[in-house]
Order: sequence, then structure tokens, then C-alpha cells
Amino acid sequence: MKNEKTGAADKAKLIFLMLYFLILTVERIISLVSVFTGDIAGYDGLEWYMTGLTVCSIIGAYAYILTRCRINVKRYSNGKVSASPSPDENTFGSLAVAAGILLLGGMVHTEGTIPPIQFASYGMILVSMAIHTVQKIKENGGALMRWLSFGYIVAFSMSIPVVYHTQIELSWLFIPLEIAVSAGMVLLFTVMLRGFYIGDGIYSFAAAPFVTALVGDAAVLALRWNEEINFFVLIFICVTAVLFAAGQICSARKWKTKNGN
Repeated sequence: MKNEKTGAADKAKLIFLMLYFLILTVERIISLVSVFTGDIAGYDGLEWYMTGLTVCSIIGAYAYILTRCRINVKRYSNGKVSASPSPDENTFGSLAVAAGILLLGGMVHTEGTIPPIQFASYGMILVSMAIHTVQKIKENGGALMRWLSFGYIVAFSMSIPVVYHTQIELSWLFIPLEIAVSAGMVLLFTVMLRGFYIGDGIYSFAAAPFVTALVGDAAVLALRWNEEINFFVLIFICVTAVLFAAGQICSARKWKTKNGN
């Protein structure tokens, strides 16, 4: 019975992850069609970067799936799920990396971008992560730390800035900074997501990724503040900070309890 429940949860996690790939890929292809059927002659360097990154992210994500996930994903064929937890963890870890590669192309505002569809695709990852959290709580307990970990990783992902055009005087500085912060935070999120799936759903609340995100978002927000305040990024980096502090406090208390202090 336990193996059946574990298999059902793993299958549900896989389905929602696959929906993320499907929905975001469709949205990105629609955007690329708009790009290549439009007036591309007047594109500047940033627009070509965003278009090229989108194409490469789609190709890269599916190439990674085909080369790294093929054997493990076959364990779900014909409606059957392997009872062995190790291959499942490897599968989800590899899919997390592929999800991060595809997300690189989702964090640029290309021609024809459809934000509601993008949010719907990201929502599929969140559902998959929530199922994983519930699954690990049932197996190992520790609901507080696991839900804090879930919330922190979600908030972190939402605080990743999307690459946009800008008309500010310091655009020569802002655009490379925005690209670096966005891509860097996607990379950090990918590492977090992989660890979340291959581990037991608890994040270590390491300081380096949080400080990197905080400094990067602060710089991006400050440079463009007078042109437009990105309230979405501002709100979620604040939520990330609150959850990071909560995670640090809970981790410290757990360590003290474990060591009898």
C-alpha cells in the first residue's frame, strides 16, 4: 500500500512537471513565431539576445531530457511506476535541471510573450513541488521546515527579474546587469529545485544564494526605479527575505535541540 501511494505521488509530480514543459514550450514557440514573422530587421542586440536565448533554451531543455531522462522516464510507461525510489529521485533531479534550462528562455520578454500562459506553466511546477512536500512530510514529518523550504524556493523563483528593454540613461549598465541577475538567479533556482527533488524536501537556507539575489534585485530595482518600479520583484524579494530569516531561525533551533543545548 505504501509503495502504491508513493508511486501515485511520483506519477502526479511527473505529470505536473510535464505540463510545465508543455505549456511553457507552446507559449515560447508562439512568441518565436511572432518574432520571425514580424519586422526583425530593426532588432537591436538585446532583442537578438532574447530571441537566441529562447531558441537555445528550448533546444537545450529537450536535448537534456532526451539524453539524461530517457531511461528513468520509461519507468512510467504503460501507467506503471517503479517502486524503487532512487531512479525516481534521479528522474526528478534531471527534470529539474531541464526545467531550469527552459526557464532561461521564459525570463526574457520577447515579442508575442503571453504572461498569463507563462504563469500557468510556472504554476504546474509549484503544484508538483507541493505534492513532493506533502509526500515527504508523510514519510518523514518535519512539516514546518518542509513548508518553509517550499515557500522560500517559490518566493525566490518569483523574485527573478524578467529581462526588459529600458529607456533610462544608464541602459548601457542596466541591461547587462539585468541579464546577469536574471540568468544567475535562474541558475541558483535550478540548483535549489534539483536539491529539493533529489533530497527530502528540506532546503538548507544557505546564505550565499539569498545574498546574491538580494543584491542583484536591489541593483536592478534601484537603476530602473524612476522609470518604473517592479513591484512584483520587490514584493517577492521581501517575502524571500522573511522566509529566509524564518528558515535560519528554525534551522538554528533544530540544531540546538539536536545537540542538547
